[in-house]
Amino acid sequence: MANDAQISKPEDEGEADIFSLWNLIIRPPRTRYPQWQLGPQRFEHQGVDVKREDFSVKNYRKQELQCSLFEPQVEELSRPIVIYCHGNSSCRLGALEAVPVLLPMGIALLAFDFAGSGVSDGDFVSLGWHERDDLASVITYLRTRFPNRGIGLWGRSMGAATCVLHMPRESVQPIQACVLDSCFANLAQLAGELAQNEQYMPWPLPSIVLSAALGVVRMMVESKAKFDIMDVSPIDHVGECTVPTLFLVGQKDDFVRPIHSERLHDKHGGVKELLAFDGDHNSIRPRSAFEAVRQWFLKHFDISPPKCFRKGGCRSPFDFLGGITSQRRTPDGKFCVGDLVEYKSVTKGEWIGALIVSVSEDGGVELDVKKNFYLYKQDQETKIRFPTSCKMEQNDRWQVQETVEYYSVTSKEWIKAVIIAVNSHNEVELDVKRGYFLPVQDHHKLRRIGKPACAGFECDYVMGDRVEYMSKSLGGWIDASVVAVDVAGRVQLDCKRGVWFTADEQQALIRHRGISEVKPASSQGDTPSDDAFATPLPVVTSHEIFPAPKKKSQPSSFL
Repeated sequence: MANDAQISKPEDEGEADIFSLWNLIIRPPRTRYPQWQLGPQRFEHQGVDVKREDFSVKNYRKQELQCSLFEPQVEELSRPIVIYCHGNSSCRLGALEAVPVLLPMGIALLAFDFAGSGVSDGDFVSLGWHERDDLASVITYLRTRFPNRGIGLWGRSMGAATCVLHMPRESVQPIQACVLDSCFANLAQLAGELAQNEQYMPWPLPSIVLSAALGVVRMMVESKAKFDIMDVSPIDHVGECTVPTLFLVGQKDDFVRPIHSERLHDKHGGVKELLAFDGDHNSIRPRSAFEAVRQWFLKHFDISPPKCFRKGGCRSPFDFLGGITSQRRTPDGKFCVGDLVEYKSVTKGEWIGALIVSVSEDGGVELDVKKNFYLYKQDQETKIRFPTSCKMEQNDRWQVQETVEYYSVTSKEWIKAVIIAVNSHNEVELDVKRGYFLPVQDHHKLRRIGKPACAGFECDYVMGDRVEYMSKSLGGWIDASVVAVDVAGRVQLDCKRGVWFTADEQQALIRHRGISEVKPASSQGDTPSDDAFATPLPVVTSHEIFPAPKKKSQPSSFL
């Protein structure tokens, strides 16, 4: 996921300094993502059953904002909701850090993409100016739908500034609690600091031209994004905020320096606390910070954990998510979360296919075949390798301007595409998906013209195949499509995203459509008749809660 401090350089170095500053403010790298990265639509965490509902809300500019509501299924029907507001290069995936903090407490979580971010409509961000109206639209939606439930805010960077700019407007039904992580005090001040910071600017601006440069940036921003950077000043509004607010600040943050949060804290007009932690602007927040956030919301919502809650402490998002959304790499950059590898199994005496599900902060690698066990540098060198039949040699790496075929999930077919960029990790950007680098683990969606994806491995299915799946919960065969085939020949189905089926499992549970002679296994006697499955599955609209599958014997890989 892109970090707040990333920028892209222009081709014309003569305009680089002005362009980079303009780019940093209103068009930072945009994080686009597939829907499955939000995780399963139903899961359980620390005894609390959770459903996720995806829908959209229109802002006042008639732009569609993509939203996800993570709703704990607890007895108390009026549990509060916290709205997570992401940073300027982030998206609603950033809210997943709040999942293990809030949901076990019975607090619902609303994540959404601001306009100009993620997969919502819009071309530019505004560091809080237009985003405050996006937030107002989301709050209006929640209050209309859930009139008796309290609302809290959790903002990070741009999202934190958005919260400050919005809260003084909440006079009738005030927000009950707020957390502000790495909030800036004044955009013009921040722009001036970044303009002279060589870490974020390819050519830092000297003081003598800074004022003139900011004037040019101000005009460019106003022309493109329709707001004045001088108006984006949380410090001018925070004195009107009386919502109980916890300020979080990274002591090593050199993007939004700690002085910004300190000034905002001092001027805040209500109950407040300031928590400094060891970290920078984009670092993973420590567990102590997450625990402080949890206790802050519990205190000011005046609630207790639900009865079904199983105590387990406030874990970090990497414990909960396995690091899937962060794409964490080992220190040497060799292995990444999501990489398909081979593992030397002592038990089986051979190399077996495996998936890297998490990488710890100290570089340990966890595999799906060795859950809750980390392999470190020495073991990585001897026990983990990339599949030899599919490993790209240096001269076989993807090349810029190379024409390939890309499997489009939307159109469900292979389409021609041109590679327009390749980064150091062999992730590629396509002309048909500009602004998004396809991670290595999704390279099964790419193939060279005339070659099958991941050639060299036998598999009865290819991406896009229309198949039938033996559903135990529904008691029979249901229609499905193959959405992924990995280098080891395992497949994923659209009805079981995140679950890889081995060759043996494919033989028992998957078949090509129209092969009626293969009877489904049943422990209850005769196979159900075709009439029993004649009724199509219900179509779920955007405002319905997704139907929950029955609990499985093994937890989802999302947990």
